[in-house]
Amino acid sequence: MPTYSVNAINVGSFNLGESDKIITLFSSERGLIRAVAKGARKPGAKIAGRAELLAVNKLLLAQGRSLDIITQAETIESFKAIRNDLTRLAYAFYYAELTVHLGQGLNQESQIYYEMLMAALRQLCDLNKEPVYLCLTFQLSLLHLLGLKPELDSCVLCRKRLVEYDLGVFHHDLGGAICNLCFSTKTPQGKGQKYKMRLAEAEEAYGYQDNIEPKGQMSSYFTHLTPLVWKKLILASYSPEQKPVYPNNGSSEIIEKTLIAARHLLETYIEHRAGKKMKSLGLISI
Repeated sequence: MPTYSVNAINVGSFNLGESDKIITLFSSERGLIRAVAKGARKPGAKIAGRAELLAVNKLLLAQGRSLDIITQAETIESFKAIRNDLTRLAYAFYYAELTVHLGQGLNQESQIYYEMLMAALRQLCDLNKEPVYLCLTFQLSLLHLLGLKPELDSCVLCRKRLVEYDLGVFHHDLGGAICNLCFSTKTPQGKGQKYKMRLAEAEEAYGYQDNIEPKGQMSSYFTHLTPLVWKKLILASYSPEQKPVYPNNGSSEIIEKTLIAARHLLETYIEHRAGKKMKSLGLISI
């Protein structure tokens, strides 16, 4: 039976039979792999800890007909600091679930994404760093690799450079922001004050989410885009040396709520693109 070795992060698992597990791995060499960890559920089994979610292992796998089999495993990293913090652990589970659902599109960039995921998990281990903001940067980096990074600098309809007093909505099908003029004149849903009032009501009730399903030529899912949320998304989308400077006005509570709203917007956009709800989001308390 042919064998091969990989460095891989465990991003998912489910039980097989009475004592085995099927592990979903993201490897630097081959991208997503599903393999059987035999005896992983037996008490005291050596492979049990190495089969845990988020464990990073150097693996030797034997090629099977339908599923490969893990024959050797050596732990590289386990991210203990994350496991001791429930909030950070919830975010790490979210990263893993995103990898399971979207990782198939990253096989050509497997080395790049593997290093990016490792770096993101190591950053979560730093208790001085805000996990909500770290999540924003991870989401945007993943979308960039997938070719789905949202357009935030310019209106996706008229291509005019966006400024904070000219923001309309974030359009999930078009993958970016629409200026207020295009929203009010070029979309059937944007005409008139009534729809804007409904947007405001949705913002207040659902935390910037507009759950109204529009009708017409641009049927889609909209999220109202405020200047503060837009600025946080812009800041998170640039590398440190490229970041524009915006004054950090407002209380720490306002800043935190803005970060959460920006994260919710990207969560909704990713789920819209993936066509799946991410179950791990239920573990994140904010």
